[in-house]
Amino acid sequence: MKKTGVFIVLLSIFNFIIIFPVRASEIRPIFFPTERRAVLTESFGDPRSGHAHEGEDIMGERMMPLYAAVDGRVADLVDPESSWGYAITLKDADGFTYHYLHVNNDTPGTDDGRGGTGHAYAPGIKEGTEVSRGDLIGWMGDSGNAEAAGPHLHFEIRQPDKTPIDPYPSLAAALNPVIDYDIKEAGLLSPDINADKGLSAKAASACVSGSLVKLSGLPAVYYCGADGRRYVFPNEKIYFSWYGGFGDVTEISVDQMASIPLGGNATYRPGTRMVKVQTDPRVYAVARGGELRWIRSAETAAALYGDDWKKKVDDLPDSFFFDYKIGQDI
Repeated sequence: MKKTGVFIVLLSIFNFIIIFPVRASEIRPIFFPTERRAVLTESFGDPRSGHAHEGEDIMGERMMPLYAAVDGRVADLVDPESSWGYAITLKDADGFTYHYLHVNNDTPGTDDGRGGTGHAYAPGIKEGTEVSRGDLIGWMGDSGNAEAAGPHLHFEIRQPDKTPIDPYPSLAAALNPVIDYDIKEAGLLSPDINADKGLSAKAASACVSGSLVKLSGLPAVYYCGADGRRYVFPNEKIYFSWYGGFGDVTEISVDQMASIPLGGNATYRPGTRMVKVQTDPRVYAVARGGELRWIRSAETAAALYGDDWKKKVDDLPDSFFFDYKIGQDI
């Protein structure tokens, strides 16, 4: 059963009832801190030896990778402590801290407890190290008092005043982000460039709406719009987001081409590829009319385009960026 609000722990100490306050849930925009196949337990607030459990136990396997939940820095490394074992604390720009307990202490392939820091923390991870969301920071294990429970990550989120909050809502949101963009729907709304650009038919035109034309000996291909103008594909990647080949391209004369006014550049077909600008690290989904929507997290990108989403991102030269407009974030 989900726990929120105030969790009451009864202890028979001198017949008094002791109440441990547990803060209501708050969702932080985090990267899921290990592999997505790991199992959440909803264990925040459970009674543990006279105190309320202040984190979420995420059950997994020994040496399962641990990832930075946020952009921030390594605030603390434990080397190791009897109950926590090896542990990592990250701190974000808002002052919230993210705690990883029971980090691996075994030599890979064993349960010997002799792995040392080299098999606990990822290379380069030390106090003060700057990290980005999704960076590898260590490996899951059963160090400290977790030997009997088996390999898992005890994950905590604490406010700047060190008060713990329930990590489960943030973890669940990282696994299942709320997305108001659908790849299939985006493609259906833009079956062709006329629909994508909202071009209306013109009575007289020098080329057939929807046709593809080019000049002999030159690589540029143009789309004939319903408005009687031609729209150039800036590169092959944009062209192939709309078409599978060049079989329908017709060569026309210089005079014919000159009679068709230039309308502008074609943009990516929505729902096919993500794009980024070479001087901007943000990754965007493309919506109708060349609208770019910043995908705010790797989890959202993976939910939309699969775990190999990074292979579906195209770099645009800065000069192409002006063909697009910025929409709402996803």
